[in-house]
Amino acid sequence: MESPAVTEAPPVVAPPPGHPRFPLLDSMRAIAVLCVVLTHTGFLSGLNEGSWFGDFTARLNVGVTIFFVISGFLIYRPFVNTRLNGAPWTPLATYAKRRALRIVPAYWLALTVLALAPGLPDVFTGRWWVYYGLLQAYDPSWFDKGIVNAWSLSTEVAFYALLPLYAWFAARVARGVRTELALLALLAGASMVARAFDVAAGRHAVFGTASTFQITIGGTFLWFALGMGLAVVSAWMQGDPAARRPGIVSFVERRPWVPWLLAVSFFVVAAKGLGVERDRFATQSIAQNAGEHLLYAAVAFCLLLPAVFGENGGGWPRRVLANRWLASLGLISYGVFLWHNRLAGMLSDDGVGDWLPIGPFLTLTLVVLAVTVPIAAASYVLVERPLLRLKYRQGSTQATRTAGP
Repeated sequence: MESPAVTEAPPVVAPPPGHPRFPLLDSMRAIAVLCVVLTHTGFLSGLNEGSWFGDFTARLNVGVTIFFVISGFLIYRPFVNTRLNGAPWTPLATYAKRRALRIVPAYWLALTVLALAPGLPDVFTGRWWVYYGLLQAYDPSWFDKGIVNAWSLSTEVAFYALLPLYAWFAARVARGVRTELALLALLAGASMVARAFDVAAGRHAVFGTASTFQITIGGTFLWFALGMGLAVVSAWMQGDPAARRPGIVSFVERRPWVPWLLAVSFFVVAAKGLGVERDRFATQSIAQNAGEHLLYAAVAFCLLLPAVFGENGGGWPRRVLANRWLASLGLISYGVFLWHNRLAGMLSDDGVGDWLPIGPFLTLTLVVLAVTVPIAAASYVLVERPLLRLKYRQGSTQATRTAGP
């Protein structure tokens, strides 16, 4: 195995000191946020419901799944690396501070500014604490107010809060890698069963009015668990490089295009093979709900594999992920995620989709990105990057290793 290189990691993506960094995941964040932007502009422009291609743009909400799998991998890996390999332990207070600095300042800025102009419903009311406290995923009357797509941040924050408890539990019951993978599979299976009961109870709209369980940590744990499972295998391989590599890992290292081809195939099935309506408020059967959830998980999992294993192994998927422009977009992807949807709604209402002769969808998408990317870059430079330097006692970016296995 090659010796890992030393790079300067931007503070927004720097792992805890003493832990490896996975730079190709920067671009994976960019892919995820582009998926989210495209599904929203597709909805606002009418493409999702009015075009044959809408089956695909409507399913690009898979970008949220990609974000959750990335979080499961990157946030859990330092915990398991400490347990398996003796890497430096991050105190819980430091862990909480880093998570808060990563999420809260940029979110509060976007929420406040967007609530002032162009305006967000319900933010400056007696329920302000719901939106500033990222609690909107827990009540049907809250989730579609404030920054609408920030329901996923509510779920991310719940994952951050519960992860140290899970890590403590796993350290005591998981006596090996296989045991922990089985534990994660058991919890993910329980999440799927709970989703089925939720659907069977008649609360089967994707964003239903009777229940928001589907979008909470309980209803989405499978996606986090996949990332956590990748973290377990990756840390185990790092700690025992002489051990025989699992066959699937060796295969991914040599042929990274195969999992990406599988990801595309799973996505096509999710878009065309389940008979799910394109409207995000459409109801689903138990089979449709479970099928879409599993297929989204498979898409995200396959996309991440070449970025996690065989980082320096070559192949066109890794060349795509190594593109510096895509990686740069990944660095500011959080800002794009926060700002784009409300601005897209405002621009759509103003008739921006008719500005260019390339169609409402492409026109709206280009204008939204042209407006949102500079705002996100400013948020990163002026807010996120300076505050995230506080993750380290030294107050500056530290050199971190790139990933080995």
